[in-house]
Amino acid sequence: MKYLFFVIVLAFAATSVADGLSYTSMTAGMDGGSGANISIPANSGTDVLTFYTDESAFDAANPGLITEDYSSTLVALVGSDAGPLDYDCNNSLFALHTIVQGISLDEQASGDMVVMKPPFAGCTSISVGPNALAGDAVYNFTVPTKAFGGFIVMPNGGTVDIEVFGTSGSLGTTSTTGGAGGGTFWGVYCDSEVIVKVEFNDPNDAGELFANVRFGLPTALSRTTWAGVKTSF
Repeated sequence: MKYLFFVIVLAFAATSVADGLSYTSMTAGMDGGSGANISIPANSGTDVLTFYTDESAFDAANPGLITEDYSSTLVALVGSDAGPLDYDCNNSLFALHTIVQGISLDEQASGDMVVMKPPFAGCTSISVGPNALAGDAVYNFTVPTKAFGGFIVMPNGGTVDIEVFGTSGSLGTTSTTGGAGGGTFWGVYCDSEVIVKVEFNDPNDAGELFANVRFGLPTALSRTTWAGVKTSF
């Protein structure tokens, strides 16, 4: 059985990522980080973004963030439906008001979203993102957010280009590498203005997904409400 699952994962990794391919089109047989932190001047010349590739370092520097692991999903193994994935999502992927408020994940061209649960495609955490491998993701924030991080899951591996936006516009760009299984960690902190969205663009159409994300204002104690609105469960 272990050998069979290994063959299945290899078969997925060898699959072409041509335009039109999606995660849910691959359902047959699919049921079976560290690094230095980098600070860069942002485009405005006054803001500074700090990028993280180490989860422990990010969490230590940014305590008390709101977390979302997408464990409230209605999906048994893998499924797709319309986005965005947020507090008001109410479809086959998530029931109404089961995703925390303040964060929204969508495909930049408003394509369908996918939810995958282990062990589909070798993932080890619940992973969400655009269903089309050629789709590019965007996270939007509706509560004050200066830090955002999570795991980028890509069963085939690959590079992801990332652009961070604040209230003043684009704050800076970077690239990172997504990984199979539980993915690779990536995070960002902006020292002066709030982050309103983060765009992810995969130049090789390898299909970026996300798991175990966190966002908000770093605090000494974890917040459960913001402006009287529940933001964690």
